[in-house]
Amino acid sequence: MPTEMTTPLRAAPGIASHAWELVRPYLRWLYYRIRPSTRPPYFNECWHAPRAQGNPLAGAAPPRPAVVFLPMTDWHTRIQRSQHLARAFAARGHTCLYVNPHLGCEYHQPALFEPESRIHTLEPGVHEFHAHLPAEHVFHRRLLRPSESARIARELSALLEESRVPVILVVSFPIWLDVAVTLRRLHGCPIVYDCHDFLAGFRNVDRSIVESEDALLAQSDLIAFSARYLMDRTLGSHPQARERSVLIRNAVDSAAFLGAARPASPGPVVGYAGALDHWFDVDAVASAAAAHPHCRFPLIGRIEDDRVQCLQRFPNVEFLGELPHSALPAHYASWHAGLIPFLNNQLTRAADPIKLYEYFSCGLPVVSTRLPEVERFQDLVYLADSPPDFASAVGAALLESNPARNQARREIARQESWSSRCNGFIEALQRVVQFREGVVPGTSSGG
Repeated sequence: MPTEMTTPLRAAPGIASHAWELVRPYLRWLYYRIRPSTRPPYFNECWHAPRAQGNPLAGAAPPRPAVVFLPMTDWHTRIQRSQHLARAFAARGHTCLYVNPHLGCEYHQPALFEPESRIHTLEPGVHEFHAHLPAEHVFHRRLLRPSESARIARELSALLEESRVPVILVVSFPIWLDVAVTLRRLHGCPIVYDCHDFLAGFRNVDRSIVESEDALLAQSDLIAFSARYLMDRTLGSHPQARERSVLIRNAVDSAAFLGAARPASPGPVVGYAGALDHWFDVDAVASAAAAHPHCRFPLIGRIEDDRVQCLQRFPNVEFLGELPHSALPAHYASWHAGLIPFLNNQLTRAADPIKLYEYFSCGLPVVSTRLPEVERFQDLVYLADSPPDFASAVGAALLESNPARNQARREIARQESWSSRCNGFIEALQRVVQFREGVVPGTSSGG
């Protein structure tokens, strides 16, 4: 989850939070003009896509429903579940509208000078909607205010009114609840809560957001869980949601990882791609790097926890920074094993790591902390319960020489596709609400 530039612009004690949020966009604008290199790259990349011609929902082709994503993730940071699903739905012929969760922080100027919402076309069938709130909203720090939710719902409603097809709302973060409920009331859109994380496990998600998840669970027409542990834990305290719940795990576009040539390497390479955050097991990687000095350990990802810095003392650990998702296949092709070095806690036990499927698509042996979703493939992975175990598991993975195991991993990745996950969403939605492609819930089908 991206962290905003905060240090130079802290509110003085006694200044009301809302007043500060009204002032801060102007100070940030001035700060970025003085120091343009500090502007986060994802605030620039979102404007590189061409402006959409008109309302994409008005041009959506029946009978496929359009899908509006109210996400937890900015499209232009690390590619995660919501982006993968949007691409997969678009590939099936669904028009997708992805709401930028920064809600104005990404604009070059404050709302007074640049107030209008905008739509840009990211990829064929995938469009990004930008709303510009007057007050700064860092989306993991607080809920939307009623006036903010009403404004976003009003702007999206104007787009939905022109839609020629039904619209599904895929909500991934509780801040969007009031927006989604309003759109359902006005347009009959079913609400799907795509529950893909244990929110209380994140250090930087505000408590008010975590607590509002109960209301989102109660209001959703369908709840899609990405992991069995997450589903069981949530339904244990919300049994009334069981009939509206379905398990839809993560997946991979395996074709994207085919064909990358394996470059020559002077020695074994065991890598990791993903967040270097508070759930990353630094001790496990340190143990492996110390035990295998002949092995290179490239780490792909932005450092988001200072503990990770201690790994720089190992000459065989390489920090490659955040890379585009499209660059991963070429890196994976040079690896001899992939790593999932997570601390074992409620956040990680509730995760279904996308990188597992991506590693499998390359046939890579996987060395992982013992996590429920990884343990499902225990015959094809190397599990560890401690840092010394992790180092030993890396050694075992490097000794693997069975081509059949590589092929078995690739076959699993081929079957676990994002397209099949889209089918799961549509089929589950049809079971729990009066919904079918081409018919908006709550309206007449003719006659």
